[in-house]
Amino acid sequence: MEDVSRGTQEELILDSQVFQNQGSGNERLWQAVIDSAIAEWMRGPGLHKRKVEYFLFQDEDDFPFVCRSAGLNPEDVRETLWAIRAQDASGADVKVA
Repeated sequence: MEDVSRGTQEELILDSQVFQNQGSGNERLWQAVIDSAIAEWMRGPGLHKRKVEYFLFQDEDDFPFVCRSAGLNPEDVRETLWAIRAQDASGADVKVA
């Protein structure tokens, strides 16, 4: 059975980071890259998931570039991701918005 709360969290993070078809075509393309990375982190297989997790939480070159290209603040995106990670670790079912 699929973990529905994870899907809900992913949708909330995307909504909270203005993933609502706003911005230029180029920004929407980069938003899709971040969207894909978050989906892989939330549901991906082991080794690939760890690589994506490194990109989302530790990378200091590509991640900020991708976020800025998407019209997003990298620090804000990471702050939201850290909140989801902490929530997931605690087992709480609290929505992040």
